[in-house]
Amino acid sequence: MSQVQREAALKEELETVLGQCLERYRRIAFTCSFGGTSIVIAHAIAMSDMDIPVYFLDTGLLFAETLAARRRFEQRFGLRVIDVGPALSLSQQAERHGGELWLRDPDLCCALRKVEPMQRLLGGVDAWITGLRRDQSLTRGQVEAFEHHELEDGRTIAKVNPMAHWTRQDAWQYIQAHDLPYNILLDQGYRSIGCRTCTGPVATEDDERAGRWAGRAKTECGLHTFTRRLPEGG
Repeated sequence: MSQVQREAALKEELETVLGQCLERYRRIAFTCSFGGTSIVIAHAIAMSDMDIPVYFLDTGLLFAETLAARRRFEQRFGLRVIDVGPALSLSQQAERHGGELWLRDPDLCCALRKVEPMQRLLGGVDAWITGLRRDQSLTRGQVEAFEHHELEDGRTIAKVNPMAHWTRQDAWQYIQAHDLPYNILLDQGYRSIGCRTCTGPVATEDDERAGRWAGRAKTECGLHTFTRRLPEGG
């Protein structure tokens, strides 16, 4: 398969998965961080008539460059992005748990500022669209386009990963071909961008998520681990 054929096939697969998601589910949420390659999905939605709400999880600790990337994308494509945030402000979190919680207990910080608001969001939807790719890390190496996940309350939702079979190179070729506004930190050695307190640049040969919680065993914030993936047909 030539590169041109591969690009066309991946684009068709992405659009097909999104279309099937719309056919199968009524309440859908696409979460976009504007810190990586999931802007490919945001662009596909913006350039179509697909009625898929786009949500942005603002932890209060994001890079200014991430917020700027979101604004540029919204303005250029007229995309309406809905904010989702934690129940506690940073000052309230500090009062309850002490300052700089991300240094002392990053798992609890992620649970409060990421997982809790995502649980609230998913409580009202039937399908969750993400930008996960298999090549991002070992922990994401088996993701499928359509999965079924069980929430903590026992309810089952679909987790939809239209870019599961894309590589980082595939995504960047799409971004460049469509001249998409992206997070400029990606040009400064950042390969995966989260909160400014827990994200750093990495060498190009490193795992894409090596810059997250550097020096710790932690590799996931919890957004993609608090649900339980069910076996096929579950």
